Order: sequence, then C-alpha cells, then structure tokens
Amino acid sequence: MTSAMSLCDDCAIQLASLESAPFCDRCGLPVQELDAPCARCLGKGVPHFERVIRLGVFQDPLKHLIHQMKYHRRWPIAEMLAKKLVAHEPAKALLSESDVLVPVPLHPFRHISRGYNQAEVIARTIGHLCKLPVMSAIVRARRTPMQTTMPSSAQRIENMTDAFLLVREKDIRGKHVVLIDDVTTTGATLQSAARALVQSKPASVCALVIAVADPKHHDFQSI
Repeated sequence: MTSAMSLCDDCAIQLASLESAPFCDRCGLPVQELDAPCARCLGKGVPHFERVIRLGVFQDPLKHLIHQMKYHRRWPIAEMLAKKLVAHEPAKALLSESDVLVPVPLHPFRHISRGYNQAEVIARTIGHLCKLPVMSAIVRARRTPMQTTMPSSAQRIENMTDAFLLVREKDIRGKHVVLIDDVTTTGATLQSAARALVQSKPASVCALVIAVADPKHHDFQSI
C-alpha cells in the first residue's frame, strides 16, 4: 500500500483479480465460472434481496483496506473503494436500475466513537457519482454487540434480530432500493435491515457491498 488513496502495483493487480472473479449475483459468493450454479444458495439468494453485488471476496488486499477504513479512521479508503464499485460492471448495471441508496446505519454511540459510518461514506460517494439520492430510511433500534464478538452464524443472526427500525417509509415506497454496506458474512445484518425496509413495500431491494466473506473460512471472526 502506498497511501489511503492509492495502491502499490502488486496490490492493484491482486485487487483487480478479486474484482474480476466470478460470483453468484444472488448471494455474492464465489462460483467456479460466470453463470455457473451456486453451490451455496442454489439460486435462492439471500432472503428479501433480488441481488447481492460485491466488489470482491474478503481477502487481501481488500481485507487490509477494509480494516484500515473501518478501525483506523482512514475514511478516504471508503471513497476510493466506492469509486471502484461504481466502475465495477455488475455494480454499474445494478445502479443504473436503482432509485435510492440506503446505507446500513451504525448505532449513535458506535458512530460517535468511530467518527463516521463507513457505509454512509460509501453510499454518499456512489450517490454523488451516480446522481442517486441517499436516504437514512432505517435506524438502529437497539445497541447490539459487535458482530466480531459472535463466534457462530446462529449467534450473529440472533444478535441482529429486530436491530433496525424503518423511519422514512414514504421515501422508499415503490422504489428500487439498494442497501449499502462494507462487508457481509452470514448476511445477518443485511437481512435484518431488509426486514425493516420491506415494510414500506419497495419495488425491490438489492445489496451492494465492498466484500463478501465465507463464514466457513478462517477469517469469519475478524469481520
């Protein structure tokens, strides 16, 4: 890495490889080849979502960039990765059909301690570049323990149950909504946020994230 805003040649090549790898657009996880059947979701995708689009899998250098962005106050990395998403063909296709972006919110206490919400930085950068409105349509209904403290998928799902509350129903009713986050692993956070959003009866809900991680891999508890 050369700075928060640029990559060394080797990292740029590795990141480009992650971006170009085939994935299931229903759940975001890797597949053997483009349009190949997904062995993980079997074409069913993630509940409440029509599509889940990601920049790459949660591996270095993307893993390092996300940790720097999320835990070391290097928020310009979020802007850089958002720009890469906008240039990513699957994301570009999704955004061209979308009406509104909704970032996954942090609890106010966590937002204050971190200084910013990385999902909101990503969403606002994409919104500016694509001329799409960004709506804070949901809020955290309760302060949940960090997902990194949950050692299993079941615990993460339980932790996020009823974690979000719909507050701007009219802004997303009948619209094609894209939920924005940095990383998804079990899908617990995305699904909990989507359960709140679907109460407003949007035309569709899709997700756009920087990285997708496999909960069966060793890096699960680092996210």
